Amino acid sequence: MLIERTHYFAKPGRAEAVLATRRRACAVRLSIGLRSGRVFVRAEGSTGRVPDVTWECDFPDKASHAADLAARAASPAFEAVRKEMGTNIDAFDRVVVVEDDAPLTSGIRPVELHGLPIVPREVKFMSDGRELAGYLYLPPGGGPFPCLIRNHGSGIQQGTLDVSRPEGAALLMSWGIASFLPHRRGYGNSPGPGWREEASAPFGTPEYDEQVSTRLDRESSDVLAALDCVAAMPEIRADHIGVMGSSFGGTNTLLAASKTDRFTCAIDFAGAAMNWDNTPKLRELMLAAASRVKMPLFLIQAENDYSIRPTGELAASLAGNGRVVWSKIYPPYGFLPWEGHLFESTAQHIWAPDIRRFLELYL
Repeated sequence: MLIERTHYFAKPGRAEAVLATRRRACAVRLSIGLRSGRVFVRAEGSTGRVPDVTWECDFPDKASHAADLAARAASPAFEAVRKEMGTNIDAFDRVVVVEDDAPLTSGIRPVELHGLPIVPREVKFMSDGRELAGYLYLPPGGGPFPCLIRNHGSGIQQGTLDVSRPEGAALLMSWGIASFLPHRRGYGNSPGPGWREEASAPFGTPEYDEQVSTRLDRESSDVLAALDCVAAMPEIRADHIGVMGSSFGGTNTLLAASKTDRFTCAIDFAGAAMNWDNTPKLRELMLAAASRVKMPLFLIQAENDYSIRPTGELAASLAGNGRVVWSKIYPPYGFLPWEGHLFESTAQHIWAPDIRRFLELYL
């Protein structure tokens, strides 16, 4: 990625005029089919040679930057605003920088996905005698790559068309991270009884609590089998594999992370949020699992989820244990609890900076 930055040093008393002219230049850019870019102003208290106004725009490659420069040069309107700017400034600098794509120790790096297909490879793997399906996404390049196992919730039912969840995979690919979405037993393209077949008692009853706890604990074996599968792949860095998931997938993330020390980190979005208030056995199972998790853990929910007790109570149970535990309740997302519950899959633009920071530290 290339970034062009232009710095404007105003004549005395002309800083506001420089800012107004730069804003008009952005409007002209839009009128001739270019992106407006971003405008910055000198912060109060800045010292040294700091420009009064800075404009910035990023480009995927040299060719797109050259085309942008050519479009500016060919525009009489842009040339006019450029001349106007010249009457307001003492100095002008144009700097073009290239983002450093050297990977971190874990292998995380910035990746440009423009024009690339976001298509997984279907992978079959064995768990408890069943051949399960999973979907592997790899960033461009030679690898090996760090990887996250992404655990789906209950919505990937057998026969679903929502098979591979490319939206989350693409975000991770843009960070240089591979991902593997295993379909656990009885979901999506994997055989086995559906979870409702094994948790058929009425919701909220002790029988349901017992059944759903047993079922989810069994499913975590599939997550560990997925770990075995990806750790054996030459494209994956076996020492940099994390695990994340939402809803039932968040519960499975916590349960699986409690049964191995091979994950480098774990991220639980809204695990058991729909069940927590009515399932004391499942609560006990998850609290006990959390106490055994050794790797860094991040607990996340939106405030308007069905219940935010899972994040609050799990985090409180781990306070002072000396392990790395992050937790965050984000502001409400959407109108209904269901929309808040889907925070992981639909609000990536909100949580991405926090997750990237966590992964840069711990993946």
